[in-house]
Amino acid sequence: MLKSTPLPPDSVLTARARALAYPEHTAAGLAALSRAIPLAEALAITPEALKAEAIRRAGGPVDFGSAPLDEPLAVLCRSLNDEIQFHALGRLQLFNQLAGLLTLRLRFEDLWRRHPEILDQPVERPIIVIGLPRSGTTILHRLLSRDPAKRSSPFWEQVAPLPDGDPTAPQPDPDPRLVRMRQSLDMLDTVVPDLKLMHELTADQPDEDISLLIFAFASLQFEWSYRVPSYSRWHQAFDHTEGYRYFRRVLQTLQWLRGGERWVLKAPQHLEQLGPLLTVFPDAILVQTHRDPVPAVISLASLTTYGGRRYYDHPNPHAVGADMASIVERLLRKGVEDRPKDEGRFVDIQFTDLIADPLGCVRRIYAVAGDVLSPEAETAMQAWIDDNRQGKHGGHDYAAEDFGLDVGDLRRRLGFYQDRFSIPVDRRFAG
Repeated sequence: MLKSTPLPPDSVLTARARALAYPEHTAAGLAALSRAIPLAEALAITPEALKAEAIRRAGGPVDFGSAPLDEPLAVLCRSLNDEIQFHALGRLQLFNQLAGLLTLRLRFEDLWRRHPEILDQPVERPIIVIGLPRSGTTILHRLLSRDPAKRSSPFWEQVAPLPDGDPTAPQPDPDPRLVRMRQSLDMLDTVVPDLKLMHELTADQPDEDISLLIFAFASLQFEWSYRVPSYSRWHQAFDHTEGYRYFRRVLQTLQWLRGGERWVLKAPQHLEQLGPLLTVFPDAILVQTHRDPVPAVISLASLTTYGGRRYYDHPNPHAVGADMASIVERLLRKGVEDRPKDEGRFVDIQFTDLIADPLGCVRRIYAVAGDVLSPEAETAMQAWIDDNRQGKHGGHDYAAEDFGLDVGDLRRRLGFYQDRFSIPVDRRFAG
C-alpha cells in the first residue's frame, strides 16, 4: 500500500471493502508469504542491483541497447522504495519482474545483433483493440485470435517471449514456457483464488500488450499493479514513441521465432498513446469497445484492490478507487482528444452489442479491415463463445461505496465520453 495513505477506519468500510483490505489468505497463500520472507530481506530494488542481476541471469550479454532505460528505471526504483510498502512476497515478485525484464532486454539486443534480419520482418495492418478497461476488450481480443489467419501472443509467450537457452534452437513440445506458465497460474490461484471471477488468466490465450510494451518502459503495467505516483507522473509526461518502436521489434521477433503475420493486439493503455501507436503502426485498424464507464471504473477498482493482496498486507480500497477513476478519466480524455479526425480506420463496438451478437461485431471489424471471415474461423470463434459465456466461473459483485466512489461524481467526470459515443447508461449504476 502507499506509505502515506492510511486505511480508512473500519466504520466507513463496507463489508466487501473490509474483506479486501484485510484479506484472508488460503493456507497455500500463507505458506508462499512465509517462504518469501528470508528471500526478500536481502533484495535491493536499485538500478545497479537489478542490472547486475540481469547480466548474471543473461550469462554473457551486457548491452541493454539505446531505448529508454536509465531515466525510467531510476524514477521507478525511487517510487517503489519511497512510496510503497510491500510485503515479502510482493517485494520478491517485484524484484524478479524487474530483473526479468532487464534480462530479456539483454537477450533481445543480443539476438538482434546476431540476426539483424529479424528487424526486416513486416508488421502490416494489425488489428488493435483499444477500448476502456472492463469494456469487453478481452472477450473481443480472444475471439478475434481464434481466426487461424491471425497472429496473437498467448499469455505464456507474453511473459516469456524468448525461449530458454538459444532462441534459434528447436523447442520441445510442449514448450517449457507454457508448462511453467500453467504452474505459475496454478500457484496464483492459491494466492488470489477469486481472480478468475473478474479476469481469467489462461496460459494459452492472449492477454494485454502491456507485458510486451514493458521492455522500454512504455507500459502502464507498473501503474496498474503497484500505484507508483511519482513514476506515473514521469510516464504521463514522457514521449513513448521509442517504446512503441521497441514493442514493434518485439513483435517482429515473435514472428521470426514462431511465425504469423497479421497481428491482433489489445491494450486499454493505447487510448492515451494514439500518437506513438499510429506513428509506429500507421496502417493499423483500431477497434474501440465502449461501455458505460461508471461500472467499468468500479469493476476495475474491485479487480485492482483484490489483486493487491499479492503485493501488500492491506490493500486500500478507497485509495485504489480514487486512482482507478483518475486513470480511466485520463485514458478516455486522451482517447477523445487524440483521436484523428479521419476515423476511417476506427471501428466502434458497444459492449451491449458485443455480448448480444459477438460474431456480428467481428464481421463489422472485418469489413473495415478488408478481411473475409472464413468458415473455419467462424466455427472456431463460435466454439470459443460457447465455452466462455459470461459468469462461467460465477458472479463478480461490487458497488461504488466499496471504493469510496460516488456514482453522481463519476457521471459528471466521465459524461464527456458517454456523450461522445452515445453509450447507454447501465441502470444498475444510474446514480
